[in-house]
Amino acid sequence: MNTTLIRKHVLHNKHHKWLSGLLFLAALSGCGGGSSSGSELGITVPPSNVPPSTTEPTLPPTTTEPALPPASTPIAKAPFTCAEGAITCVEVAAPSAQAQASVPVTFGQPFKAGDWLHTTQGLIAKVNGATIPLQADEISSHRDGSARFAVLSAQLKDVQPGEARIINLYTGAKANSPPSVPADPDWNLEVETQVYDASGNVTATLVTQPQAQLKSQIASNSGRRLSGAVASEYTVVTDFKDKASGTPHPHLSARFHTRLVDGGARIRTDVVMENTRTWTTAPGNITYSMVIKRNGVTLHTQPKFTHYHHARWHKVVWTGSSVQPLVRVRHNMPYFMASKAVWNYDLGLKIAEASLAKDYADLANARTDQAALGPMGNGLLEKYFPMTGGRSDIGPYPRWTANYLVSQDQRAQEVMLSIADAAAAVPIHYRDEDTSYPLDLDRYPTVSITPSWSNPVLPTIVDGTTIWTPDIAHQASYAYVPYFITGDAFYLDEMMFWTAWNAAAPNPTYRGGGQGLAKDNQVRGQAWAMRALGETHRSLPDNHPRKSYFGGRLATNIDWYAKQYPLNPNASSLYPLNAIPKPDEPHLTGPWQNDYFGIVFAQLAENSDPNAKVVLDWVSKFNLGRFNAEAEGFCTARVAGYYWTIVDVNKAPYTTWKSLYQANYPGESCSSTQTIDGYPNWSGGYAASARAMMASANNAGVSNASITYSKWRSMTTSMDADFANNPTFAIVPR
Repeated sequence: MNTTLIRKHVLHNKHHKWLSGLLFLAALSGCGGGSSSGSELGITVPPSNVPPSTTEPTLPPTTTEPALPPASTPIAKAPFTCAEGAITCVEVAAPSAQAQASVPVTFGQPFKAGDWLHTTQGLIAKVNGATIPLQADEISSHRDGSARFAVLSAQLKDVQPGEARIINLYTGAKANSPPSVPADPDWNLEVETQVYDASGNVTATLVTQPQAQLKSQIASNSGRRLSGAVASEYTVVTDFKDKASGTPHPHLSARFHTRLVDGGARIRTDVVMENTRTWTTAPGNITYSMVIKRNGVTLHTQPKFTHYHHARWHKVVWTGSSVQPLVRVRHNMPYFMASKAVWNYDLGLKIAEASLAKDYADLANARTDQAALGPMGNGLLEKYFPMTGGRSDIGPYPRWTANYLVSQDQRAQEVMLSIADAAAAVPIHYRDEDTSYPLDLDRYPTVSITPSWSNPVLPTIVDGTTIWTPDIAHQASYAYVPYFITGDAFYLDEMMFWTAWNAAAPNPTYRGGGQGLAKDNQVRGQAWAMRALGETHRSLPDNHPRKSYFGGRLATNIDWYAKQYPLNPNASSLYPLNAIPKPDEPHLTGPWQNDYFGIVFAQLAENSDPNAKVVLDWVSKFNLGRFNAEAEGFCTARVAGYYWTIVDVNKAPYTTWKSLYQANYPGESCSSTQTIDGYPNWSGGYAASARAMMASANNAGVSNASITYSKWRSMTTSMDADFANNPTFAIVPR
């Protein structure tokens, strides 16, 4: 919808009930979909045979569809508590119909600052007071040096059908957990593909056999990610070679995240198929079928599909003396939230059963409908990112992720992980052949994914049609919570790829070359790019080679915002009332986009990123101030608006709330009968995102945020019930 037209309606129409409906439609267009202007920089990759929407979105339904039966019987979700004195705990439940003699389990675990001083303390796991084997790997630290996150592996024995055990975590003396890994494990995987041309003819049979590489890495102790008595995991990277000639394929490769448990008697392999090379000539789509074998026995078959350029997918297989361990992990979610790894969602919500069942059924239907796309299907994810309308993926976290955090329902977990897997099919994955890591701006400060902006220019893509059109302004958080839940390397890599693409996609001139500044994206795009930077930096282990790289770009971006806004002596004339303007139309500001920015910077501030609180305090003067300015002439009913004009015809800024109000709502006076803008009855509107902003600001220590939250919540109580259907913005004060 045309921004200017909307603004004229805002300025001149007095029929506020009709106007509120128009604003809501505009809000959907801004919050969930299309750009308000096509001139903002570095945000969108042109569509690949996907036309933009030309229709207005529809309002969300007021009733909930009947529950659909899940595809499998959920494990009981009875509340559980940790033992006295424990830092936290997790529940491990077995849905299996058979007893399991050995159950090794690996999961991610965040920690509150100060709870575990991992450099001097060990971590101990107990079940019913008895110590069980535990190892901790991939540790990321808070800025005070204590553990922020770790991948934990625990060993359970003799787990009975339907049994649930609570693993309590304590600090204790440091102890060694020496690994026991055979020199030549009985792994012997083989992956074979048949490659097809456009006519459907087989042009090559490719194969990779990683056994020798794994043996070599065990001998040299290289490429090892997990190391201990419970689990040892190696990342084995191989090319595919022509079965007849032995010639490596120029683009198709595999990464095997190979986890040995039970002393190597069982092996979990996350087989990652990649078409991600950055500098190799003639990148493009590859059509193939695939089979994974062990000792000649087929473990998995993937029918013919087209693997998109700069995309990847994965499949987990288990091999060895017995079947894979069948257990489900539930975290102590109050502690998980208290760690500040995620926003503080309202755990008092009960996610509607109908909503959980419908998502699960919709996923099953999507997989059936998209079967021809194979692993490149979009599932429930919107494939045209700039699409208009209310969207489940837009918000601090996608609705599916928020569903999982609040409910820990196993169906919600599967849906959440499916979204992360679908995002891996988006053609944003550029792996530098020289470093084996995503494309970085230290090596190539003037590179861009857009050829006309890039120096050096990336190789021309051949046969590059996909279903996807990615951008930054409508980008979700796909892999962060999945990584913090599972500890799987695949999701950690996904975070790096998306964050690297966000930096490399824009014009180098406007992003500050190698600095990778987010500043010229739409304000919402700036928020999501900063969210991705923060997530990636927090997630990467302290000893990861890319830790300092992403941390440096995070610090550079925050410092830019600090110098541009709170530390800028000219800020008051450039940014009236502390509102961040649209980069391409600086006479306008989107209050809802400022709210998104505030939500993200609140999380950065909670995690003690330097200068993040300074920036948050500055933007909060606008974000919170507009809700408390009725005595100064700005009606509270209009604070959840779409776009506002912030300068007069002479480009002089409006410096008072009254002048800002009269410019955008001329002649209107405050009254108790005014209709509240931002769709206050709906959990997905601007009124809801404003709530999330206030709660997040409160949690980051912004003054007056708590009072403002209470006031606004009292004015929007009708949205509370709808949070059970959509908890995207159900963030509450800690």
